[in-house]
Amino acid sequence: MNIMKMYLTMVPGNRVSAMAKPEMRVSVPSDGLLTVTAKMLSGTIKLGEFSLKGDLSLNRIFLDVSKLSGKLVLSADFVSNGGKSFTKDTPYTVVPQNTMSDQLLDGCWIGLYHWSEDEARWFNSELKQMTADDWRSKIHDMKNAGITSILIQNVFYSNEYVHQHDMTASTYTGSAMYPSMLFSSRCELGTDDPIEAILSAADECDMTVFPGVGLYAWFDFSPESLEWHKKITVELNEMYGHHPSFYGWYVSEEIMGALYYGYPPVPDEKYRDIQSFFKEYREFVQKLTPTKPVALAPNNIDFHIYKDEWMPILENLDILIPFAFARYEEKYNVPRIAEMCEKTKTHFWVDMEMFKFPLDDGLIPKSYDELIKEIRSYDMLEQIYGYQYTGLMNHPDASRRLGRQDTVELYISYTQYADDILGK
Repeated sequence: MNIMKMYLTMVPGNRVSAMAKPEMRVSVPSDGLLTVTAKMLSGTIKLGEFSLKGDLSLNRIFLDVSKLSGKLVLSADFVSNGGKSFTKDTPYTVVPQNTMSDQLLDGCWIGLYHWSEDEARWFNSELKQMTADDWRSKIHDMKNAGITSILIQNVFYSNEYVHQHDMTASTYTGSAMYPSMLFSSRCELGTDDPIEAILSAADECDMTVFPGVGLYAWFDFSPESLEWHKKITVELNEMYGHHPSFYGWYVSEEIMGALYYGYPPVPDEKYRDIQSFFKEYREFVQKLTPTKPVALAPNNIDFHIYKDEWMPILENLDILIPFAFARYEEKYNVPRIAEMCEKTKTHFWVDMEMFKFPLDDGLIPKSYDELIKEIRSYDMLEQIYGYQYTGLMNHPDASRRLGRQDTVELYISYTQYADDILGK
């Protein structure tokens, strides 16, 4: 690691509503003063001066962007107490909304291969044939629809479950979806390195990408899983960390809002494994990539009931992205989760399910009206990420269509909606 460097990551990475308070995460080699300005066509606005701690400590600065609008550049100018200076400019967009959400799909999940052939019956065969050029085209299609960020669901395939396997970090039996040097088994895909294709295209589009560090085993946060995740994290950083779009660390394992309570294969008290996992993993990645955030997507159901168990986890999570709010309206608990996240300064986004539920006909898209109605139900949240783009939305001229014709209709309708909000 080059310690004579300023590390900086914006959370969210690309775009917010004017009502949001985006975080500028900064690590610098020595103490000093940071000046932040916003450069717009109409002029420059100073957002503040901030004293920073050195030794690559994480400095968290929450910015007031209420007076900003449209496309701009956030300029961070740092001068150390010893006179050393660094400058970093970040393209950014502020949408003039009167809600915390910008009422858009800020990001979307993509899958390199879907774990369930039944769920993915409409698109998995085509997904497995995606070439590097297909992936590049797909990322540009997402950009065209106003989507600014990509979350790769997982970079390894494993259909094992916690407490129902005998794997270790060394005897892992899953298959890589990129040319890993750690494990030899490979998923049969249309390109050997879809991650490189996705990141390269995202670089071109000024988008951000979370590689999904996983899957070791579903819901598995054991010490062996932690060691496996550390190994994969180092390899991903070595192979792809040079890409400007490489944004943060998404842990793919998921977990129930109720943790292991009511999940018979695992003793209830094993929630402590999850607490330990994120404490150690976050410390690990902050040494490796000082400002890149760590994210997790659990389901929302009964999340707030287990507040005491979740709070130590949230203390070591930068971004929480729960799902399943719309499946059961009586389980809607956004305000209660928001209260918890506010106490730990964890960014609270939503994993909005873009598919119809229940899954009687596999993964098929919601209608445009259903999608917009759900988007508006998250007005109090900072970001909306959709699950998932692959198989549920398609540009009409997509190089390879993943899913049915209604995925094209949804893309067209949603893109017009996004263009209207963004003033295109």
